[in-house]
Amino acid sequence: MFPNPNRDNPMRVIYVFACALSVILLFAGCAKTPAPPAQSRLVVLGFDGMDPLLTERGMADGTLPHFAQLAKSGHYQRLATTNPPQSPVAWASFATGGNPGAHGIFDFLRRDASNYTPDFSIAMTTPASHVLRLFGWELPLDSASVHSRRDGEAFWSTAERAGDRATVLRVPVTYPPDDITRMLSGMGVPDLLGSQGTYTIYATRPIPGAENGGRVELVQIGDDGSIHSQFNGPAHPLKPAAPALSVPLQLAPENNAARLSLGGQTLSLKVGEWSPWIHLHFDFAGVGSVAGMVRVYLIESFPRPLLYVSPINLDPSDPAAPITAPPGYAAELAHSIGDFHTLGMPEETWALNQGHMTEQGWLDMVKTTLAEGEAMLYDSLKRNDSELVIEVFVQTDRVSHMFWRGIDQQHPLYAQSSALARGAIPWIYHEADRVLGEVQSRLQPGDKLLVLSDHGFASFRRAVHLNRWLAQQGYLVFKPGADGVLPLFAQVDWSKTRAYALGLNGIFLNLRGREAQGIVSADSVAALKSEIAEKLRGLLDADTRAINQVFDASAIYSGPHIGDAPDLIVGYAPGYRASWQTTLGATPATAIEDNRQLWSGDHCIDPDTVPGVLFTSFALDAPITGIADLGAAILRQLPAPAKTSP
Repeated sequence: MFPNPNRDNPMRVIYVFACALSVILLFAGCAKTPAPPAQSRLVVLGFDGMDPLLTERGMADGTLPHFAQLAKSGHYQRLATTNPPQSPVAWASFATGGNPGAHGIFDFLRRDASNYTPDFSIAMTTPASHVLRLFGWELPLDSASVHSRRDGEAFWSTAERAGDRATVLRVPVTYPPDDITRMLSGMGVPDLLGSQGTYTIYATRPIPGAENGGRVELVQIGDDGSIHSQFNGPAHPLKPAAPALSVPLQLAPENNAARLSLGGQTLSLKVGEWSPWIHLHFDFAGVGSVAGMVRVYLIESFPRPLLYVSPINLDPSDPAAPITAPPGYAAELAHSIGDFHTLGMPEETWALNQGHMTEQGWLDMVKTTLAEGEAMLYDSLKRNDSELVIEVFVQTDRVSHMFWRGIDQQHPLYAQSSALARGAIPWIYHEADRVLGEVQSRLQPGDKLLVLSDHGFASFRRAVHLNRWLAQQGYLVFKPGADGVLPLFAQVDWSKTRAYALGLNGIFLNLRGREAQGIVSADSVAALKSEIAEKLRGLLDADTRAINQVFDASAIYSGPHIGDAPDLIVGYAPGYRASWQTTLGATPATAIEDNRQLWSGDHCIDPDTVPGVLFTSFALDAPITGIADLGAAILRQLPAPAKTSP
């Protein structure tokens, strides 16, 4: 959902996992005693970003009949989200029952106070600590490791300790996987480059907008009428200075379409159709290889071909990083349902936002990820070996982000929205209702069902360049002669700067002793926060308030990680949101401007305005106020109630 500031930072340690997992997978195929069947189950369905206004409207007009019936026969309410109402924050609170100060996830991004740079907030990779350097080679003598930045025990782990088995599928902020009966990690799983999703465009002419999320390979048509190139994969794991590992790529005209040869495989492509999965092996050192897989989409054919190659997903049959528990479950699942996207955020929103993918092509990809999610859920229900089964479907969120312009007549792009764009959100809500009905049909007597969303949605009509506002107010200062438009605070004079914005909702003080070049003294923090908050609450866009609330982190968070929190959390009014430039430390010329990007809906605003939804097939035994309450409530419904709540 978010462009990764470190998208070109390869995962140099991937091969370590590949070697270790190959041994584990060998033993995973050994015969096992079948697990005893679950006598009763609690099935939890998450529909990320499902909005209560749209849901209630659909229940009332008959377009969401399964949700309407569940609300009538069971329980329905709006569900308070987290502050800020961002998916990784909310799902981390869902898992642990804690506020962000307790679990440590405050945003998609976190900032490094030592150099003011952003980093991905969900997980981190620690390279091997002992490396033998010999003739340009770097040979690790121990293993690298992947660590989750989410702190606190998840309630499914609590359930397992109490004797209930748990299957957890694609819940965000579960990378690396928890050691439970069965888990497939969700948001946080990288691609083979170590990024959160880097796609590739092959083009014979310059393609604009490739600075975020993708890479463009400019190629020429040879004398034989074909394109001869290579497809670059991860960095060489043993020789950092060597070129990236690659496989050959050839694209040739074929019957008004094209023929692709990639990594030794050849297939015919048609314009406007996705290919099946193409398995790749990036060989190195003559003795090893790293496995990945891609899908391709021919946007245009010869004589001016335009070829889209998806991010390189980890191959579930030979994963180069830990994505499931037990490790062999990825291959087992692929054998059962076929290949599937392993990337934590596989719906490539940035490709559509940058104009590198067609609306139809993007929606076709969403249909594929939805079908994959259904298949793995139905496989888990058929196994019937877990008392707790959880899966999160993120497609409601992704489609809402990209097509809100199609349902909001006040959005700057509404007038030029296509018929496909205007029907996309009603379609995905209908699909959510269909999935709910299908799951209900597969439940057994005694099973219980809980359905939730982590937050609602609103239009994103106007972008607030928060760093420009801070500069206008004198809190953020640039170097002499600089205009501040470069990202990553490249032109900021930290010796005079008191506050800066980074991420989707946060403002940090340039605090002495915490930030690398901090100047704000501890005794002036409270007054400075109060001053900035008061001014922001009065920020007007013409006659409209752009910001509803500004929260002091010290007043709303508690726990061991509060020191990592932004000092102020900005609750934008519906229709407004921090600009993309703000998230990565840039400062465009104006403070507020129209959002003319296809990413037209959002939820990173005042949390009171974007609650989620909660449905249950059973009566609640205690009131539920927010998403953080659900873990304890779920534990109380399981056959072996846990004595310890998260």
